[in-house]
Amino acid sequence: MVVVSTFNVENLFSRPKVLNMADHAQAAEILRRVNRFSELLDMRNYRPYAEEIRVLYVELKDYVKINIRSSRVGRNILTADGDLIAKGREDWDGFVDLERERFSEEQIRFTGKVIKEVEPDIQCFVEVESAGTLARFNTDILNSWFKDKIVVDGNDPRGIDVALASRALYPIRTAKTNVFARDSEGIIFSRDCLEVEIDIDGRSLFVLVNHFKAKDATPAVSDHKRMRQAKEVAQILKTRYDLSKDLVLVAGDFNDEPDSGPLEPLLAAPELTNVLDVLDWPADDRWTYYYGRKHERNAIDYILVSDALKPFVTRAGFERRGIAGLDEITGGAEHAFPGITSWKLAASDHAALWVELDL
Repeated sequence: MVVVSTFNVENLFSRPKVLNMADHAQAAEILRRVNRFSELLDMRNYRPYAEEIRVLYVELKDYVKINIRSSRVGRNILTADGDLIAKGREDWDGFVDLERERFSEEQIRFTGKVIKEVEPDIQCFVEVESAGTLARFNTDILNSWFKDKIVVDGNDPRGIDVALASRALYPIRTAKTNVFARDSEGIIFSRDCLEVEIDIDGRSLFVLVNHFKAKDATPAVSDHKRMRQAKEVAQILKTRYDLSKDLVLVAGDFNDEPDSGPLEPLLAAPELTNVLDVLDWPADDRWTYYYGRKHERNAIDYILVSDALKPFVTRAGFERRGIAGLDEITGGAEHAFPGITSWKLAASDHAALWVELDL
């Protein structure tokens, strides 16, 4: 038996402060301002934008830092009050980065506990800071449970990449990134569609790990981006694999519900099935994500299998005990791990989703 799991860990050791806020709408607004601030600092001439730059810097200085590689104007391009020292982009080389906040040791351990309870042979990770971070998490928290690990720097500058790790029995054969995939509108993937070939006792299992564009304050824009990503994954499956013969699994955080329009190109792809449909899982018990005070529960994390892999699906399930407030959310039907008393200690606001394959 081979257990494959997907889990949005919401970073492993540290996370940008703005992404660790309880109020997602407030975080989205701050990120919008960060994007504008970064755009302004890319201008050749700062003079027309000096006041806007100053105001944004004062508002954002707890959430951003300016990383300077080289400069004609010294160690800083702005004063502590946001007044400009640099005259334009040609005066310095660097970028605007997000200030990070380290998680507590308890929270990190709870993230590891979710994975330990599942005991996956192959783990798809969503939102991993780096390859070094995953290696440290594996040794320090998971007691070197996994042998092979692959992380590719994705397209998200916040350092929330996708990754895959597998145990020694199931080594990684090959890995392919799609960070450079483009269509007529530009770069397609917000992070990546990571393709990994894994040796399962001499046979190849192909796992595609994804993290689609999140819903945000501009639904039409984010929905369109997510649809482009769903179409591209469907095209990858169509052109690179024979789903009637190849053992293929698509997993990750798709950031949308199963009946959504943006996901239709992928979820309705021929010869591809949600593992929960394979097992006739109850429709009202498929949620993987809990958001905020309104008790909104959504099924936004997925494991899809090819027709060739479908006969090998034996069991599936969720590990939700890393979510804060689980008792209240489920009316006492499920209970969070002892010690998770607030969202600040939660392993994630996502559940881990897993499938067992008789390979």
